Amino acid sequence: MQKLTFTLFAIFILHCNGWTALPSSTFPLYPKTETVNNPISSGKDQFHIAQMKLFISLTPEKYGELRGKKLNFLEKFSFKVSQRRMKKMLKHYEYGDGPTTLQKISWLLKGLILGPVALLLGYLFLKDEERELIKWIWFGFAGFTIVAVAFLLTL
Repeated sequence: MQKLTFTLFAIFILHCNGWTALPSSTFPLYPKTETVNNPISSGKDQFHIAQMKLFISLTPEKYGELRGKKLNFLEKFSFKVSQRRMKKMLKHYEYGDGPTTLQKISWLLKGLILGPVALLLGYLFLKDEERELIKWIWFGFAGFTIVAVAFLLTL
């Protein structure tokens, strides 16, 4: 009985992951930088933003009516996940939010555990939008050096 339950649960999770892996929008997550030839607020971008705002305001029942059929459980789940992703995309686009608290903590811990290796990884792999995380790597590196000095003084 346990094997059957585990198998059904695993199939359900894999099926949900398959639905959520589908792209919800082709609209970029990060806003484009303004240039002379490419202004930020083009008509096409504004149209995409308006569509996304309309989509996140829908309920699963209204979305089912628009589609012409009622949503089943997995389709409702996928709809809610897509709405959550679009809310994050719109929030980042409108407010220009930086890295999350969890990202900051993770890079702080990487700096604390890995020290100079984390600094090297941060400078090599972090994008321009994520450069604020370098500060947190430096805080972790400072903790790494304090622990290393304390360890060497006790020897």
